[in-house]
Amino acid sequence: MPILRRLSPVSAMPILLTDSPCISLCKIDKDGRCGGCGRSKKEIKGWKSMDEEQRHDVNMRLLATQGKRVRKRLLEGLERRLAGEAKD
Repeated sequence: MPILRRLSPVSAMPILLTDSPCISLCKIDKDGRCGGCGRSKKEIKGWKSMDEEQRHDVNMRLLATQGKRVRKRLLEGLERRLAGEAKD
């Protein structure tokens, strides 16, 4: 489930986090990228050890470059979280 957090209390820049952008269509292509989510083998292997900003950077690249299923995975729940943030 995606998490949207602010980088700092004074920053307006949101950070997009997910447990994983994986859509369970895993197959590494000749360029070393997953045909499902678009991450590199290195990104897949190191996902859990990446800090929040690194995962955010990968998620933002995937959001801009991958198909509908990946974008949906990255954004599911985001609207609900933003609505909850607006109520606070």
